[in-house]
Amino acid sequence: MLSQETAAQAPHVQIWHIDKLVVYARNPRKNDAAVDRMCGSLREFGFKIPVLARSDGEVVDGHLRLKAARKLGSWPGGDTSSIPVILCDEWTEAQVKAFRLLVNRSATWAAWDDELLALELQELSEADFDLSLTGFDQKEIDDFLLVADDDHANTVPPVPDNPVSRPGDLESAAMGVVNISYCVPMQPARKRWHVYWGNANQSSW
Repeated sequence: MLSQETAAQAPHVQIWHIDKLVVYARNPRKNDAAVDRMCGSLREFGFKIPVLARSDGEVVDGHLRLKAARKLGSWPGGDTSSIPVILCDEWTEAQVKAFRLLVNRSATWAAWDDELLALELQELSEADFDLSLTGFDQKEIDDFLLVADDDHANTVPPVPDNPVSRPGDLESAAMGVVNISYCVPMQPARKRWHVYWGNANQSSW
């Protein structure tokens, strides 16, 4: 159970109609070209990340999600006319300005592990999931799937603990396919194997 102190610090999520929210006029992020992609995300996943705002409605974070919600509105199977909001009234004006920059810039701090990312995309592809909903461009997706395919093709199967040749195994030799009857080691110093086939009285190096 949450303590009273923890409960007091927990953000309270409110549901606001989108008309109450006001975009920040000096938002330095140019995101109009990404609205349609965000619409696809909202249709698939719903509006799961609240908009951060002040009590007067000014948006602190979530401009792109808000634009997409306004474009979608209400449709069969979904409705973004009202969305979750968390108020940030305890922040100073300077903190609000700094956070707007931080929340967007911090997304560039981390690097991708290309191999693990390729595996994630490959599994989603095998599940017939729409990879455009991952946020990557088609060329990026194609490149990562190619990496995953190459890694799979280059995977060497594990060596058995006790590898053996058995009568009837087929091996490719210079003379064609040979039925190996048995193999016996020669003297260790020579480090060669004496292979018998065909007539048991004939041998070849």
